[in-house]
Formats: sequence, structure tokens, C-alpha cells
Amino acid sequence: MNEIKTTFTFLVFAAILAAVALGSHFLNQPSDSKDFELVGEPFFENFDSASQAQSLMVSAVDYDSGRLERFEVNNQNGLWRIPSEYDYPAEAADRLATTASSVMGIVRESLAGRLSNEHAKLGVLDPLADDIEDPDGVGKRITLKGADDEVVVDLIIGKEAGDVVLTGAEAPFGNSSGEKYYFVRNPEEQQTYKVKLKIDLSTKFSDWIDPDLLRIDPNSVTAVTIDNYSLEEDQSNPLSPNKALFKAQGDKIQMTRESNTEAWKLDGLISEVEDLETSKITEMLAVFDQLKIAGVRPKSKYKGFFLLTPELKLNLQPEFETDKQGLAQAIQQLQGELDQKGFNLAGTAEKMELVAQNGDISIGTDQGVLYTLSVGATYDGEETEIEIGAPEKDSDGGDSTEAVEEPEVQNQDRYMMVRVSFDESLIAQKPVPPVEPVAPVKPAGYLPAPEKGDADTNSKKPEESSDDPAEKPPGETKPERDPAFSKYDTDLAAFEELKLDYELAKTRFETETKEFQDKIAEGEKLVAELNERFGDWYYVIGGENLSTLQSKRSDLVKTKPAPVGGAPAGRPNLSFPNLPIPPNQNANPATGSPQNAPTTGAPDAVKNPSEGAPDPPKDAPMKESVSESPSPKAEAAETPASDATEGTDEASGKTNEAGDPKKAPAPPNKEPAESSSESLPDSKPAAPEVPEKGN
Repeated sequence: MNEIKTTFTFLVFAAILAAVALGSHFLNQPSDSKDFELVGEPFFENFDSASQAQSLMVSAVDYDSGRLERFEVNNQNGLWRIPSEYDYPAEAADRLATTASSVMGIVRESLAGRLSNEHAKLGVLDPLADDIEDPDGVGKRITLKGADDEVVVDLIIGKEAGDVVLTGAEAPFGNSSGEKYYFVRNPEEQQTYKVKLKIDLSTKFSDWIDPDLLRIDPNSVTAVTIDNYSLEEDQSNPLSPNKALFKAQGDKIQMTRESNTEAWKLDGLISEVEDLETSKITEMLAVFDQLKIAGVRPKSKYKGFFLLTPELKLNLQPEFETDKQGLAQAIQQLQGELDQKGFNLAGTAEKMELVAQNGDISIGTDQGVLYTLSVGATYDGEETEIEIGAPEKDSDGGDSTEAVEEPEVQNQDRYMMVRVSFDESLIAQKPVPPVEPVAPVKPAGYLPAPEKGDADTNSKKPEESSDDPAEKPPGETKPERDPAFSKYDTDLAAFEELKLDYELAKTRFETETKEFQDKIAEGEKLVAELNERFGDWYYVIGGENLSTLQSKRSDLVKTKPAPVGGAPAGRPNLSFPNLPIPPNQNANPATGSPQNAPTTGAPDAVKNPSEGAPDPPKDAPMKESVSESPSPKAEAAETPASDATEGTDEASGKTNEAGDPKKAPAPPNKEPAESSSESLPDSKPAAPEVPEKGN
């Protein structure tokens, strides 16, 4: 009996062990577990086009402050806007498309964790959870919604899981996509997977807008004015209930250039001792091109309308007439809003002027667009508050919501208002119409000039005409043509040429005028677009940009270095104009001085000293005077002397034209004091003898 009882007990114990082993076997079957059955499957198989996304939200926790940051972009009536930044336009639409595409079709590469206690280690804690203790373990949650607010993608992206290792087949092509492995999980699941991704999630406002705020091409800028004034309070009457402000004027800098190929000119530059710092101007133009926006704040409205137009006129609407008291309160609210941000209005309702706490910068382009940047007060808050649209302090100093701690370090970002106007004078010079030439008046009794053939027949060349009037038959002398007729012919020919030039200039003027009008239309259209863009907002601009834009004169001007060198010591730099060239030291002293020139020889062989003519060579022959009517042979013998354009009369020192026997009188036959040569007959001229030295 005892043996049967013992055997039965043993069988029961064996059955229990078998059941435990069997249960353990089924509980530890990973190949059949649902944790592994999703490996290789896409997270959201129905999201197959980036165009499905109609909104994007990125949620994250700031590691330093532990504060939740949420950045949202959504499509509102075809325009992408940023709700967290007061519906400011999201101009970096390509970033949205890139983000949506990066999570489209991603698959679960491998299982990285199955339990919730592994989430912090893998960095996939939900940033929207209420019980976050360690910000370092929190991931970034990306949520994409489609039409009808349907969630198409919802993922928590955690820490990096390592670089992508290429297979042998992929290696030749390289990992050009820049993908990495990340730990990723669905917020509704506990399992964490290893996923291959290339993604750049940002909650920074500046990453989602067009960095080119002004849309200025630096090459188009032709005028810059920096008015560094400041607004200060009048303390002369501290008991006055009204705060009186006045302008404290600082440097006012005006720079212009004709085009981007011309040099800049600074008003008031003393060019003799000053130069422009061109590198500073280049740096300023670069800031115009990439002005950084730290944040935006909307301008207040009344009944859906702005109270001020871009031209700073009161925007009176019919709707305002129904509530005068409400309009007065809205205007008072606008004044408080402007004052809080460092702006004030001066003047009347018909003509108001915006004055800023820290001056204005004007930028003119060759498109006729004139930008006015008015710099207001320093933004009173932290940079993260600007980025995520945190509430601002009210004008009375309190918070609009619950109180927040005052930050230890204040930034130097400032409010800025941007206004745009059109200035036609900034465009290239307006075309000037050409002046139509006036035809000459035909003189009375005008007779046209004789035909060329008749003129050849009835006229002779001057050298062929006879000097003897007796040879001309009586009655055949034709009267000379009226000089007024000849002048008319000349004026008429000039008029015809001017008329042709005028027609060409007229065509060119019409073309240039059309181009000018097209530039005006394009400029006015651009101004309207820019005012629509800038009109709704106060901008918050980084302090590093403003320090460049608000340059002082001392930043843009440098003193020229003192001139180096001068006249050598002991040799003063003196100048004696109009002195004759010194004589050749090796030549006969008598030949270098006209006072001691030989009395024999032709007087036209000696140049006037004031003309700087070279002295005659030492052994050069001197021509003797000949008779008043030299023969052609004699003229040929005197060819060297005919090269001179002028000669000096030996007796009177007067200058006569040379080379013309009719106009230039022959030199007189004066008897020389001592003649060493005999007179030569007119019919057979010979070379004169050379006077000896000392004669």
C-alpha cells in the first residue's frame, strides 16, 4: 500500500514539473511573440505621400530648463502658418516637405526594447507625459495630421543607435543620404525599435521661416542712411503728468553710389584726409541680405483692421463709426503697445511720423524700393520665450498670465518695425526726350548752287586763272553767289543730319521710357507685397545684426596715412617755367645764344629761344640771304629751312610765316660787319661758307 502511495505521489510531482516546463517553453518563444512579428514592417503603411500632411507638430523638452517646447505648422486655406508664433507665415515650406518625407515609409529594423522601464535608457520617453523626471531620457515627438485632423504619423524619436553600416552591395554607392540609426517607438506601444532615419527636427522659429527677411539683393542697394538718434525724456518738469520726449541726435550717415560697379560716396567725407572703410560697408550689405529674425509679435487690430496703414495714416473704416468710444480705447491701446516696444507717433492724424527709441536705418535700391527700419526697445525676456511665443509682460509691468522668474541674463535683441515705400528717384535716371532740330529759314530769292558740271566749266582753279583782266571777254564775268545762299545750303545739310539723329534718339527714348515705366510698375508691386508682409508684425532682431546696421561714422571712415617722402635733402623742389633749354656744353657758346649769333647767314635759320628749338650743330652751314625773288632752284636749295613753321626777322625780331614766298617777306640785304664770303649770283646759288670760330 505504501509503495502504491509513493508511486502515485511521484507521478503527480512529475506531471507538475512537465506542466511548468511546458508553460515556460511557450512563454519563451520569441519567434512567435508579437514583439518580433512586426520587425521589418512599416510604422505607418498608409502614409505614402508627403502631400497628405496638413499639419506638423514637434514636441520636445529643453534639456537646460526642463520646459516643454511645442512647435506647430499647419495649412490654413492653402497657406502654411505657425500657430505658436501668432500664425506667422511658415515660409520654409521645403523644410516641411523634407520632414514629412523623412518619416514616410520607415520600417522597424530590429527590436531594441520591449519594456517601459527601458524607455529612459533609449531616450524615447514621451515629452507630453506629465511625470517626466529626467529630461535627458525624453525624445522628440513628431505628429503629422492629414485631412479632417486624422493622425497619419505619430512617433517618438530617441537617441542615436549608431551609424549605418553599408553592405557589400551598398558600399560602391556610398552612404550619401547621411542616414543614422535611431531608437523609435509608437507612443501607443511599449516596444522600441531600431530604425534607419535621416531627419532634422527643430522647434526653433528661425528654422521655419525665410531667413531673407527684407529680400534685398546687396548689388541693388544704391543708398543707405543711418540716423543714430535716440528718444530721451524731458526732465525739466518732473511734476508734469505727461511724459515729454525729445530727439537726441547722434551720427547721421548718408552713403550713395550710382550702381554696384561704382564706388560708394559718403556725404561730408574729406577726401584729402579720409577714406571709406569698404569692408564695413560690405559687412553691412551682407546683414541686409541675411537679417536674422529672433521672433515676431503681432500688431493689435480693431474690428479686424489695423489702426495704422504702412504709410502711418489712421486707417479709418466705416465700421469704426458705430463705436466712437471703442475706437478711442483702441487708439489708446495702440499708443501703449507702441510705447512698450519703443516707438512713438508724432504729428497730426493727417501727417504722422514714427519715431523710434534707437533711430532709423533707410535702404534704397535701384528698383525704387525704400526700406525704413525703425529700432525700438530691448526685448525684455529670454530668447527661448521669443522662439516659442511665450507671453509678454503687460505695459504696466505685470505678466499677462502667471508670473515667471526674471531671467538672470538679458539678451540684447530689440524690436524693429519695417516699412516700405516707393521712391522713383532711386531708379536709374529718367529718360530725357530728345530735342527736335529746327529747319533753317530759306533766304529770300534763294537760288540753288550751280550743278557740279557747270561749276567746272565756268570756273578755273586759282592757279589756272589768269591775272590779266584783259584776257576775259567783256560781259562774261558772272556775279558771285549770295553768301546767305551758301550758308543756307550748309545749315540745311547739317539739319538733315540732325534730323536723322533725332529720329534715332526718339526711337531710343520711347524704348527707354517703356523700360522705365516697367521698372516703376515692378517696384510699386514689390512695395505692396512687402508692406503686406511686414505690416502685421513687430520683429525681434538679434543684437549682433543691429550693432552692424547702426554703425557710427568712426566705424566707416579711416584717416589716410601721412604722405611718405618728398624732395631730396639739399635739392629743393623748385620750378621755373618758360625758361629756354640750356645750351649744349660741347657746342660753340656763340651758337647757343641768339644775341651772339653770327651776323652772316640766313636769319630764318635761328629759332626763337622761347620756342625751345635746338641749337644748330657746330659745323652746320649757314645760309646767306638771297634776292627777294628766289628762283625755284634756290627754293629747292633752301628746303631744310622750310621745315620750320616760323622764322625770326634778324632786324626786328618779329615772327613771319615760313615756306610761303607770297606772304613771308624776304630778309633784307644788310651788309655784314665782317663778311668772309662773296655774294652769289641769283642764277646760280651755292652753299654759303661756314664762319670760323670767334668771328
